[in-house]
Amino acid sequence: MFTFGEKMRKRRPQTPSSHPLPPWEPPRSSCSRPALFSAKESSFNERYFDLFSKFDAVLDVFAYQPVMLGYQIPNEQMDIYRRYMSQLFYRLTECGRFTQIRIPTQANAAESGLDLQDYIQRMTLTYDIDYEMLHAACRQKVEYLAGAWKVALYTGTDCVLFLELMGRTWHIDAGDGDLPCGEVYIAPVESKTRGHVFFDTFYLENRKYYHIILQISDGEVSGSNHPDVAAYFAGQPRENRVVCELGFGMNPNITSLCGYTVLDEKMAGTFHIAVGANHMFGGTNKASDHIDFVGYARMETMT
Repeated sequence: MFTFGEKMRKRRPQTPSSHPLPPWEPPRSSCSRPALFSAKESSFNERYFDLFSKFDAVLDVFAYQPVMLGYQIPNEQMDIYRRYMSQLFYRLTECGRFTQIRIPTQANAAESGLDLQDYIQRMTLTYDIDYEMLHAACRQKVEYLAGAWKVALYTGTDCVLFLELMGRTWHIDAGDGDLPCGEVYIAPVESKTRGHVFFDTFYLENRKYYHIILQISDGEVSGSNHPDVAAYFAGQPRENRVVCELGFGMNPNITSLCGYTVLDEKMAGTFHIAVGANHMFGGTNKASDHIDFVGYARMETMT
């Protein structure tokens, strides 16, 4: 699926590295503090954002962590800033070609939470694939799924999650969008997802949980078997609780989950769901976040 640039990226949980890297200071923003404090919703109109959708191609290169402001701004202004970055990213995706690529740098390794050498090895293997074969496999997967109006995911011992897909389109990520690549994904009908889904390992807010069950009602995460996970979702605005994506990993060179969603969601044999924004790929939910959760499931399609 899409990542929200380094501005509104998929929020990726981090796990402590067994060999911490030397301290690394992300670049400080040169944004004007007065401009951020005084910005209003009306400061950036449609005409402003239209300017960014006219490019023939955009290459978004991630060499380090997101830029830090270096100072605190009020929550209201931060919300405006997030919405601004979300709109900017959305307009860039409307360009003729929009590609994002991550470079295996020390800074990116630190952001992933992985040991530097482990990170480089995993990223190198992920990139070192036959892209024509990957695209063919993704196309075959989409052809199989295209006729399904509904899917059921069977996870854990007795958890079933139903997602409706009527009127939605499957997308292929096989080297011409997000890099590293290797997935097929869709925006399910936002209000129709229901049931329970189990994750053997579950990463959220820089923590790793085990044996997590999410309860989903009318398209929203409504509870969990773990009180901390339940409390997290209860504290989120509605749009950040909406199940916004269903995807399947297709990259055969990713062979184990590591807690870094950029890689985990592309692992062949896995599924992932996400909560948050999906208006960039055929959905209707606009949100400040997009968070993926990766697991294993048996799938049943209904045509």
